[in-house]
Amino acid sequence: MKSVFVLLALFILIASISAHSKPIKILVEDAWPPFAFKKGDHPVGMSVDIVRSAFKNVGEKIELVQVPYTRCIAQTQTGKYVACFNSARSKELDEKVIFPKEPLFKSKGLVVANTITAKKKPAKVKDLEGNSVALPAEFPFGKEFDENQSINKVFTSSDLTSLMMLKSNRVSFAAIDEYVYYYYLKNNPEFKNQFQIVLEMSEEPIYVHFSKSHKESKELIKKFELGLAMLKASNGYNDILEDWVGMKGQKRVQIFSFQPKMQAFERTPVLPTKEYTD
Repeated sequence: MKSVFVLLALFILIASISAHSKPIKILVEDAWPPFAFKKGDHPVGMSVDIVRSAFKNVGEKIELVQVPYTRCIAQTQTGKYVACFNSARSKELDEKVIFPKEPLFKSKGLVVANTITAKKKPAKVKDLEGNSVALPAEFPFGKEFDENQSINKVFTSSDLTSLMMLKSNRVSFAAIDEYVYYYYLKNNPEFKNQFQIVLEMSEEPIYVHFSKSHKESKELIKKFELGLAMLKASNGYNDILEDWVGMKGQKRVQIFSFQPKMQAFERTPVLPTKEYTD
């Protein structure tokens, strides 16, 4: 009986938060598959589906405007737009914008090798010293990796380029985000059985961030937090992940969500397995 009253209270709360008559405009970056990228003139991606679903859960209509990530940061900082994604939290960014309690997801950096030519697996980041590692320019993989000048970093235009170089033995390793990796495995049959994960690096939570100066930020962030918690407590969250990165990629996910304390939202977290083969 108690859970019924709590559930009723939640619905009253949602109903009491007046939705905007016009869709609220939110910025999203335009070139990071599978999280957010352009397909024709439309934004698509895993993060796009998560954000849309979260706001839909609380009856809020949104309109996504795609821009390069640097503009995404600048135009929320000035208050021109209310929110932007995908954002990694940092001390510098904390001073400029507001982050919700929960990330869209958490993701690890991986080091992968060519299955056929790999001779020795590195046990730690330091073991990469003296080896060539392909990675996209300006993408962080943690202080230990990023600040190591003895690793021969080969910066590429995209993660797909990094994997193509690794496949053709032009580099020894590739550093890549885990969801990006599984996305390309799912969508490129020529990569089947070509690579193996040899090292896991730092884990990074990725967020929607909100403007400190926009007048609607405080109201919208509350709606988003509630809608995201509802999504993560349902089957819909894992369904979105599986759609974009396949079953293998989806199994790596843990639910890090703050969940409303009611029976209707109880769910056993999906824990990542210990080993993965490609």
